[in-house]
Amino acid sequence: MLRWLTAMTQQPFSQEPFMVSGLHGDQILGARSNQQDSFSILAGDDALVLVLADGMGGYTGGELASRAAIEGFFQAFERENRSPGKRMKDAVTAANEQVRTVRKKRGKDDEMGTTLVAAWIGPEGLRWVSVGDSLLLLIREEKMFLLNDLHQYSAELERMADEGSISREEALSHPSRHSLTSALMGREVPLVDLREECFPLVPGDRLLVASDGVGPYLDSLGPAGMRYLSMLSAEELVRSVLEGINRDGAPNQDNATLICAEIAEA
Repeated sequence: MLRWLTAMTQQPFSQEPFMVSGLHGDQILGARSNQQDSFSILAGDDALVLVLADGMGGYTGGELASRAAIEGFFQAFERENRSPGKRMKDAVTAANEQVRTVRKKRGKDDEMGTTLVAAWIGPEGLRWVSVGDSLLLLIREEKMFLLNDLHQYSAELERMADEGSISREEALSHPSRHSLTSALMGREVPLVDLREECFPLVPGDRLLVASDGVGPYLDSLGPAGMRYLSMLSAEELVRSVLEGINRDGAPNQDNATLICAEIAEA
């Protein structure tokens, strides 16, 4: 049996089979005038699915695209009853098709599209699928790890730097460094990061699903800041990060969305 949880989960979510003792998600506008990030959480008897989409494409286009992707993903995920990997793969295809449908209804040949990252937490651990540059992060033993591949031009620039065709300085300062190399736009999706093999989670882990608007703030935290986050509950962690982003007040701050799942202590 599957059931929706509220977008902003105010109470810890606990389910014995996969040992999630705390769950919270929230978002802020940043310096933007509208919210183009969307996220949702789906809970079943033996799984928890966290999905986030970061839209792009003008004032309303990004908002419509991210909502369409979330809707398409979950419609397909609920319909299927196969392996988690196969379900996630099919759900991404459905999400992309839903974006195509919305673009067609708009009747505009714009660059409307969205990223998408989905984390499946089950009894054996974690699986994921992602397209674009939204983040799947793990805080473990006071250190933060990026789990998914980011589909940015920076990866190609780093390869070119390794080969010596450009300098490391050129790679780091390239104006297109953060351009997306894959997104859901209702067309062929160039790159999909699908992790079908289960990634083990351990008690005390904090699993984060985040839009790229959260990344710079997390990167700015030193060892002391990461140690502090690792001690917080899911709700406290989300609140601390989003309040920190607002407090910094970067003039070009993007929308910021963060979901945290806290893995139970033994």
